[in-house]
Amino acid sequence: MLFSLNYVEDCNLYQFFDVPSYFFREIISKNAFDNSLFPEWFADVIGKSPKFREEFEELAVCIFTKTVAQRKEIYRLFINHNRINSLCINPQVALKVFSEDLLDVEVLACKVFDRLYNSTLQGVTVEKKLGEGIYDHYSKFRLANSSQACPFCGLENYPDRLKNSRSQYDHYLKKSKYFFGAVNFRNLIPMCSVCNEAPNKHSKDIIFSEAGIRREVFYPFGSTSGAAASITNAAASEVGFGGSWNVAVVAQVEDEQNKVATWKSIFNIEERYAARISEEANNWLMDYLYQGELPEDYQDINSWRHSLIAWSNTLNLMNQRKVTRNGIVKSAYFEYLYRDAADSEIVGIRSLAESELLITREIAIG
Repeated sequence: MLFSLNYVEDCNLYQFFDVPSYFFREIISKNAFDNSLFPEWFADVIGKSPKFREEFEELAVCIFTKTVAQRKEIYRLFINHNRINSLCINPQVALKVFSEDLLDVEVLACKVFDRLYNSTLQGVTVEKKLGEGIYDHYSKFRLANSSQACPFCGLENYPDRLKNSRSQYDHYLKKSKYFFGAVNFRNLIPMCSVCNEAPNKHSKDIIFSEAGIRREVFYPFGSTSGAAASITNAAASEVGFGGSWNVAVVAQVEDEQNKVATWKSIFNIEERYAARISEEANNWLMDYLYQGELPEDYQDINSWRHSLIAWSNTLNLMNQRKVTRNGIVKSAYFEYLYRDAADSEIVGIRSLAESELLITREIAIG
């Protein structure tokens, strides 16, 4: 990740997580399905949804067939899967799984949590009961986080706090497997739609590699020192500003190298950064030519490189104050231009300035 997110500390909607927490705790010692298995405020909500009540009752009846020891194990599973921070940052924290004699509970619980998230948490009934809904939480999230850039890629922005306008909420630990965390806002992370969809994060199991090995991953509300990018071009040319771009992203601090490696893999960071250079480099160059301080000697290649250094430093300072859309890859692109670009590429930039009459204009003004 490029930067950490600030968690919204105060939101009435967080009471919704009390529903499953209360249910799995109380059912350890109960043998009848009634409203005593839920917080008092939830009785009205479940009462207005007969199908939902039926699914919860089916789950409860299944749990009633289990021993007290088994019920306690189900509750421990619930607690374990909601240790989002620990499961992410420490591969040594054991992940509990359903034993063979509890697989029937797993199937029914998965169905209940799917409805809890998709129909109930985001529904009008809960919003009216708790006084806040999902858009209220998103508005508070945007207020708590000043950078508009998505921290998972830095390439896209969060939508502004307009009514009924928000980013998607990603289940950081995927809902299909870690469904116990489906309505835990420690696991519900606003994320740009590109990051949240395939072939990027989508339904990947972030704490396991494709080979099934536990791995370290950034926890969005934890800490990160950020990353740095470097760029090479395997197809330097004086014609246009295309190329065959390779991007290498590394952690700013050695202790986070494993987390950065996981982040890059989940979100396809280096490939996306290379694609963004191909898409946007011309626009970035135009911004530089119109806003930067151009060299006094237009014919001198080194003068252009010094001008590019100054522009790169400006971009870095802006991005350090607040991460901006494309900031990390744009800074790396201009660093490549002044440090490693072939002379032919610098000549290409000069030709672009000439074609835009920028050089002619400067001479006329002088």
